[in-house]
Amino acid sequence: MRTFYQRVPAVIGIVVFSLVISACSSHKNRWSKYADRSFSIRMPEGRKEYDKMLVTSFGKQNVHFIEWRPESLELNKFKLFQVSYTDVPARLTSDANKMNESLDSSINVRKRDFTELEVISQPIEMAGYPGRTFILNLPADNVITIVKQVIAGNRRYDLTVVAKKDYPTNSEMNDFFNSFQVFR
Repeated sequence: MRTFYQRVPAVIGIVVFSLVISACSSHKNRWSKYADRSFSIRMPEGRKEYDKMLVTSFGKQNVHFIEWRPESLELNKFKLFQVSYTDVPARLTSDANKMNESLDSSINVRKRDFTELEVISQPIEMAGYPGRTFILNLPADNVITIVKQVIAGNRRYDLTVVAKKDYPTNSEMNDFFNSFQVFR
């Protein structure tokens, strides 16, 4: 029979393991619904909002951002969840051809934020609205970037996720993109 002193290392190991598991789970991101007067989306809590004057495919405009970036302890899976929106002049959404040209132009501007390489974008429908998407998945890089843009009414929404490749992140990315809703 083992003495108390022979069992101490095993007990300490179990306690330390339990504390590590508990500490790791407390850093797990909590998600909640973000909503303003025009849209809603689920994303991690602790997000920041800011405005930035940028040159867009629609001219120089104020772009509103809602973004979550991980704390240093959470860099292992995600680098960014971001939603931005800006106004689209009504003349660019007045017919299907102009809308498609606006979407193509806008997604091409966004691609240049990530790479100078040729990245193919595809048409999508998201939350019932026309859009474009691209996935940047370079073999030499350890991150994957997914950008989806839609025009709803006279507003262009840009949803972006940057995640590390080696982690199972599909459920969080799906929750982010699939929860996007526009209020009419």
